[in-house]
Amino acid sequence: MSEAVRQVLPADAVAPSIVRRRVRRWLIELGWPEVDADDLLLAVSEAVSNAADHAYPPGRTGEVVVDAECVPDSNGSRQVVITVVDHGSWRPPPAWHENRRRGVPLMRACTESVDIRGSASGTSVRMVSKPVAALV
Repeated sequence: MSEAVRQVLPADAVAPSIVRRRVRRWLIELGWPEVDADDLLLAVSEAVSNAADHAYPPGRTGEVVVDAECVPDSNGSRQVVITVVDHGSWRPPPAWHENRRRGVPLMRACTESVDIRGSASGTSVRMVSKPVAALV
């Protein structure tokens, strides 16, 4: 099985596209079904975008860390676990962003589970993919 992914990058507007490209290449190496890969790419992009948009105040630089691994399931299938971590503090969206706030529901729709944990030292988003068949 292909090695896990670890990407550490600035939490900025470019970060989601960098992560999408890296995770896409990795999922291709894993032989991940394209439709399921698209769901995971959307979910990880949203999580990274949220870190870039909400974790750090304007003028303060920070980073976002993305870890992804493929794990076998007890039923012979496999799942991808992706964790997105920032070291900022949660900032609510500005009032003028009232048409936003769809990222977390989108992540939940694209994965089997999403666990979000915030603390004074940052936020961690752990997403588990829907299971797919093992490679034969």
